[in-house]
Amino acid sequence: MGADDLANDPMAPTAEDAETDARRPNPRRRGRRPDRTERAERQKANPPSAGEDLERRVARIEFAEGALARLRIPVFVDADLGKTQLTDLDVVAVDFDSRLRISRSLLECKSGAGQSGEGDRLLWLAGLRTFVRGDRAVLVRQTITRRGQGIASALGIGILDNATLERRESAHGWLPERFAHVDGPACDAAETRMVVQLKALGHIPPELVSFLRFKAPFAAPHRILAALVELASVVSRGGIMPTPTRTVLAGHALQALTLAGLQYAVALDTLPPEQLKRRTQLALTVGTPDDDHLLTVLGLADQVLGQVVGEVHRRYISDGAERIEVAVPSLRDLVGTPPEWVDKYLDFAHRLRTNPAVARQLPQTIELACFDALLGDSAYTATAFDHLFTQEHRSLVSAAVRMLSDILPAQLAEAVGPVADLDFTRTAPALPDRWTHRPGSQPGAAAPAARPGNDR
Repeated sequence: MGADDLANDPMAPTAEDAETDARRPNPRRRGRRPDRTERAERQKANPPSAGEDLERRVARIEFAEGALARLRIPVFVDADLGKTQLTDLDVVAVDFDSRLRISRSLLECKSGAGQSGEGDRLLWLAGLRTFVRGDRAVLVRQTITRRGQGIASALGIGILDNATLERRESAHGWLPERFAHVDGPACDAAETRMVVQLKALGHIPPELVSFLRFKAPFAAPHRILAALVELASVVSRGGIMPTPTRTVLAGHALQALTLAGLQYAVALDTLPPEQLKRRTQLALTVGTPDDDHLLTVLGLADQVLGQVVGEVHRRYISDGAERIEVAVPSLRDLVGTPPEWVDKYLDFAHRLRTNPAVARQLPQTIELACFDALLGDSAYTATAFDHLFTQEHRSLVSAAVRMLSDILPAQLAEAVGPVADLDFTRTAPALPDRWTHRPGSQPGAAAPAARPGNDR
């Protein structure tokens, strides 16, 4: 439409319309965040696509069956600016078994009914699993052909068709439809707002935030601890962080700390505590737990520097000058001195190892506490989550928060401190009716599928 057409369009906005809009109250202009009713109205006006809804359903089932589930996780590579994102993972699920061994799953969701490209998608998924070092890969489609099943079997990829997904959903009808990072409305709004606020702050590297939000579930535990040390440094140099950035970033830090702690807990089964401590100290000083060559080189550099300084003093004395004692800092000590909290962190890992039945559920508890309860949603109160909020969970969550306060500045650690004030006196029902929606489910959610005859 050209300028003349726009001028003659009776529906085009006029100067009077613009003036009216400028006078209209704007909640963002007044500094007030839109409430949940306004967010719900926007979501109703922009409903999720069929693909997004399928991803949410799959993540919901993974969470229901014991995994920490996240949606739409980007995969990054080293590349030119603007080309670092390779693809994204529709659903990522991280869970720990009864001995705290970690398993990472990626689930690719395709909502289309056609079968074109089925083989290519399976081959692509197998390569992506290797690239991100995942343990399990699953292709989710409406139907899977016999040919596709054969290719998936040869590649070691799981298959989940729509009929199987619906059967699994029928056994978890009491779970809320949306919560935390499973498209929880408050979580989505807070994450979006955090991205905007961080651009304005500027002193926190986007790569660091991206690591905590997306890469931590796939990262080695020493890399996670190094990221937390860097976060502590950059936050200390900046000013007060706004809400909700402070809460969301602290929640990601607490979750990453716990994921690393659980992996350290498993390492205690095969490594003596002193060796694990040494490896942790190396990782936090020279960047790798397996090589202390850099410290050896720095020690030799200290010796050379000492000899040079000594020779300079001798020359001055030989010319009649008085020796002036000046302390020369040790390069080895400057680099090789680990944080003071390493011993406490290993104690935290040992505490997780002594209670694996509860510790393995801790990522789910933290997910609901930080990204649902602290952000103002109520899905965490659903009966389906009662088993994640017991007194034992409170004890381990409180230990994790205390550990975080030893690493990060107070303003971040205090942002997740209120999780200990949540109701942790809940117990799982002895004989749950998992086919019925309970409080915490969103209004208007679809009714669960027909309950099997041989129930409970």
